[in-house]
Amino acid sequence: MKAWIAKAVGALGCAMALLASPASGAEPATLVISAGTQQRSWTVDALLKDRRLTDVTVDDDNLKRRLTFKAIPMASLLRGMPVEASATATTAASDGYVSHLPIRMLLADSADAPRAWLAVENPARPWPKLKGQGIGPFRLIWTLPSGRAASVVNESHWTYSIARIDLTASPAERFAAIRPASDQPADGAVMRGFAAFQRVCFSCHSLNKVGDAHLGPDLNVPHSVVEYMGDDKLTKLIRDPQSLRWWPGARMPAIDERTLSDADLKDLLAYLHHMAGRKGS
Repeated sequence: MKAWIAKAVGALGCAMALLASPASGAEPATLVISAGTQQRSWTVDALLKDRRLTDVTVDDDNLKRRLTFKAIPMASLLRGMPVEASATATTAASDGYVSHLPIRMLLADSADAPRAWLAVENPARPWPKLKGQGIGPFRLIWTLPSGRAASVVNESHWTYSIARIDLTASPAERFAAIRPASDQPADGAVMRGFAAFQRVCFSCHSLNKVGDAHLGPDLNVPHSVVEYMGDDKLTKLIRDPQSLRWWPGARMPAIDERTLSDADLKDLLAYLHHMAGRKGS
């Protein structure tokens, strides 16, 4: 297991370096999926010609409208790759956003569970822009069975502008510095908040100077965000960043109750307060 984690972390580090490098406009967009030493890659053109491609109509959680996409089941793309059952799909976007999804969600392939699809943008028929920005050529979309709770898949799962997907160990396994103290009860507020942090905050922020993404500031060093903002202002910032500090160039979105419930937010604050006493060097 340790060897697998080391290989996966090494591959992910290379991915982050590639995303930070200037892109060559002459090269076609390519999606790379890796697991340990195994790697697969596809160009837009190759995926648009793939026999698995089909029309998928969804209520788009990013664009807030019903749209039909050309897409391939993620379970099909990942079939045959060496993955641990507890692995995480770490998706790196071209803008630096990183999401961490349990691999079981991407492997689900039945009608009675949420199903992940890789949507592929046809250059001849580009997708609508989101806040003036393109979100192609690769993104995750989801089909949900009727009657399924809305909270199972929320806006944070609809990742877009994907450049690479690395099947790695979970953030908790890879980054010891973000873990709560070992004496915290598994079903307590701090551990529940830790799960919320990994799902919602770790996509853009580091903590104790570790993490895959650095779009936003570190949340714990040199001072914890709860120390200099307090719970009330931090809650306001999470729910509506522009209501607390107006900034036309801000990239942090408002995080609504579908993505982070009030109970989850309270647990997140408990985790951040706990970690304020566990700062990295």
